[in-house]
Amino acid sequence: MPISLFDVLSTRMPLPVAAAFDDIRPILFWSGLATLSFGVFLMILHKKSYDRIAQQQPDSRTLLFEHRKFRRRTMVSSLIAAMGVIMASLNWAIEPMVFTILVFLILILIIAILGLATLDMLSISLRDLSQSDDQARQDMIDEYLRQRKKKSGQNSQTEDREETEP
Repeated sequence: MPISLFDVLSTRMPLPVAAAFDDIRPILFWSGLATLSFGVFLMILHKKSYDRIAQQQPDSRTLLFEHRKFRRRTMVSSLIAAMGVIMASLNWAIEPMVFTILVFLILILIIAILGLATLDMLSISLRDLSQSDDQARQDMIDEYLRQRKKKSGQNSQTEDREETEP
């Protein structure tokens, strides 16, 4: 008797996950707990970093940027923690459809994490480019003038030698 779609989707007759996945269940469980712990650790780390910057009482523009950076990084940390929960829950997934859905959720979370991390990196890079560093600019100008003076001194010595030689 063929299996209908209703039987496949039914929770009354669960189909066991392939035996190949039984060996990796403990690995998925422990790596899921480790990923969850890492996500929580990142949240705590970002909160401490934000608090440290807020205590320095920066200007409003810098504080707004740091607040947005904190929100982006907290979102990424929570997605990492959610991925850890899903990875750990794969240990109890019996039906192949549930297992497959959870794996696709993990893949979607990975794509979201990479996307948000890329946007965070881009945002920080653009902010660094938009800020001027007057001391570094002055050092660069001084170095240019020093090298120019040194080169012009060498050129004048070369010209003097050419004029004195018959």
